[in-house]
Parts: sequence; C-alpha cells; structure tokens
Amino acid sequence: METLLDRARQAGMVVMLDACIGRERLHSIAASVATLERFARRCSEPVVDRGTLETRARSLESGGAGDVAAAMRRALDA
Repeated sequence: METLLDRARQAGMVVMLDACIGRERLHSIAASVATLERFARRCSEPVVDRGTLETRARSLESGGAGDVAAAMRRALDA
C-alpha cells in the first residue's frame, strides 16, 4: 500500500532520513510551494478509482461476492 512518504516522492518532494531516535524515524522533506500543492491534491485523491468501485458494485449486485472479496484480498496484498 502506498505510504504518505511515497505520495510525497511521487509529487516531487525530496524525502530524506534525518535521524532515528529509539523507534521513532524522523524525516526531513524539502519542496517548493507548487510541489506541496501537488502533494496536497494527491493526498485528497481516493486510493481506489471510481471505475473499480463501479465494477465491484456490479459484481456484488449480480451475486459475485466471492469474486469481489478475492479482488479486495489481491489489492491488499499488492
């Protein structure tokens, strides 16, 4: 599953590991304001697109609950 740091990198931000204190990992992130805006938009996007949800809903409506569950498990494992 995509992490917050993955989304920051995909938006064009530079993500650096600064320190690790105990179990806490501290990161420094550098970017322009435009990149920060791209990041904010990316974070507001749903993880699953509308087409996928519509396909799954149709499958459930036609009695394909097992197929939908299997597709969800595959997505979770990815």
